[in-house]
This record gives sequence, structure tokens and C-alpha cells, in this order.
Amino acid sequence: MVTTQLTEASRILEQLAQVLDITPSQYRQAVERYKAVGSYLERVDSPLAPFKPTIFPQGSFRYGTVIKPITDRDEFDVDTVCLLQLTRQQTTQPQLKKMVGDWLKKDANYARMLAEEKRRCWRLDYAEATRFHLDILPSIPDRYQWLIDMEVPLEFARHALCITDKETWSTDIDWPRSNPEGYALWFERQMQIILGQRRQLLAEQLQLEAKDVPLYEVKTPLQRSIQLLKRHRDFTLGDDEDKPISIIITTLAALSYREEPDVYSALQNILQNMTQYVLWKDGQWVICNPVNPLENFADRWKDSPRKATLFFNWVNQARLDIGNIVKRQGLFEVASAMKPIFGETMVNRAVNQFGEQYRQLREEGSLRMQKSTGILTTASGIKVPNHTFHGRS
Repeated sequence: MVTTQLTEASRILEQLAQVLDITPSQYRQAVERYKAVGSYLERVDSPLAPFKPTIFPQGSFRYGTVIKPITDRDEFDVDTVCLLQLTRQQTTQPQLKKMVGDWLKKDANYARMLAEEKRRCWRLDYAEATRFHLDILPSIPDRYQWLIDMEVPLEFARHALCITDKETWSTDIDWPRSNPEGYALWFERQMQIILGQRRQLLAEQLQLEAKDVPLYEVKTPLQRSIQLLKRHRDFTLGDDEDKPISIIITTLAALSYREEPDVYSALQNILQNMTQYVLWKDGQWVICNPVNPLENFADRWKDSPRKATLFFNWVNQARLDIGNIVKRQGLFEVASAMKPIFGETMVNRAVNQFGEQYRQLREEGSLRMQKSTGILTTASGIKVPNHTFHGRS
């Protein structure tokens, strides 16, 4: 009975994560938009063309963990990096930022869409119907030997970047450093077995090479768990500025993941173990960037202790909330446990889709009912007859 309940809970959580995900058309539209920007930046008459500009996604869009905003009125963000082949001797942060911004302003459409200059990036606000904005972070390659010296694998270190940040322009910081692609590759490594299996399966369906299937199109239990945890955080903590940031949730979840094959098992293990990777060193909490040991994702906790308190409280509450789901029997009870922590609208959508899948299984003759509990399953049990709506003949 417990196994059946776990299976049902995992299926419903998987369905909810699918509902939380942006749609395939939104993904394709976002990819088309940032590729169009890339084509414009490298145009033959562009002053950036000699520096071979490339643009690529970073953050949750790159990892496949982006989620819809709480309300349909809000936008989701697509974070990208604009990489120019320049050295630190050839340009400065302000010059690099201005080069990218000035060329965007040369195009009438991009000039109209350009938002007020951000701290690190330029932002393009697309039409209301698309409900997303595109952040473009100017960058140049970093000399990465220092990462190799700190035992960061070459496959991650070689993607290191120097980025722009207005808050450092008047300080003694030469160039802030980042490594979004190295982090994304590390993230893939944390789920490489099941990712490889699912990517290969999807590649066969799409008639592509596995390497050509983008990560955001492949959904593993780790990716789905992170989506659910981010939704739980957003719904239960609302607009609280001290709530856990996504990179912390993503990093700790990836460190805790052990290739679990289903969402519930992955969530349970992640929530049970993620706090062990939050270390106390030299009077402060530390969550190291796995591809840059000098970067502490929890550095702001020192000046804002409430951030740490809220994080640990949130993890404890999430453990209780997720554990409560599997204690419920039947779809109605499970949905009732999910609504207060994920939101009624999204849960209703997930339940409706889940019910439709069961209807199809019933019509195919694949649906069974556990005799002792009445729980519906595709495993052993009493076959659930198809509805005819006219009684027995």
C-alpha cells in the first residue's frame, strides 16, 4: 500500500511540475528571440562583429528549471550571456557594457524594447503577449588557470568569464568573475545517468542526435524537484525579500540528488540532505559555488541573518509539507494537501490533466484498483471497467 501511495504521489507531483513549466511554444519563442539578438550583434556592419559575439542562455532557462510566475500577469525572465572575444587589456567594464548597449539602441525595435540599464545587464522587454523579458549580460573570457589551481576540472574552468557590474566600476575590483556555462555543465554532471537515458529516448523520438537535444527539453527528477521547491518557496513565502534565492536551492538540490528515478523520491532525499551542504566557516554560513570555490552563494546571510533563519525554517516546512502529501489516500485528498503549498489554480490544472491520463488508461484497459485501499494504479489489482453510460447490455 505504501509503495502504491508513493507512486501515486510522485505521479501527481510530476504532473504539477509539468503544469509549472513554461510551455514548449514559450521555450521556442524565447530561443528564437535570443538567437535573433545574437544574429543582430554579429551582423557584418556591427562594431561588435570583429570580436565574434555569441549569445547563450544561463540560469534556470539553461538548466531546464524555469517556472511560471505566480500569476498570469507576471513575466518570466530569460537570462543570457553575450560573450565578446576581447581581453581585459583591450577594454574596460564600462566600455564593454556601452558597446553592447549602443548597438542595441541602433535598432529601432530593440531601442523601443530596451529597459532602463540594469546593474549587470541590458534588458529587452518583449510584447505583453509573450510575457517574458530577455536579460543580456556582456562578458569576455577569463584567464582560468586560477580555477585549475583550485582543482576545478578543466571541462568547467575553461568556460570562466569576466562580466560587467556597475557597482564595481568605482572600486578596486578589476573584473567580476562568473562561470554560468561551467555551472550548467556541473549541474548536468549531477544527474548524468538519468539525463543521458532520457535525452537518448527523446532524441530517438525527435530523430536527433542526443547531444543536439537541449537540456531544457529533458526533464529529470532533479529538474522537476527544483521546479517544485521553487514554487513552494514562492507560494509559501510570497514577496519576502529574504526568501532563499534560486541558485542556492538549485545548488543544494543538485548536490543532494542521487539519481532517484521518480520525483517524490528525489524530493524526499533532497529535502533530507540539502542542509548538510550548508557549512559554518569562520563565523559565517557558506554555500560554495561548485565551479568557483571563492564564491559563496550565502554571502549575504552574514549581513542579513534572517535569510539563514528563513532558509532553514523553509526547508523544515517543505519536509513536512511534502511528507504530508504521501500520507493522503486518493486523488482528492492528495490535491487537498497540495493546494495550500503550491496554489489552488496550478494544482487544479495538474489534477485535471492527471485525471485525463487515468481516463485514457481506463479506456485502454490498463487501469487497476487496489482491492484493499481503492487506490487507482497501473500495477496489479482489479481491472477498472470502461464507462459506457448506458448500463449493462
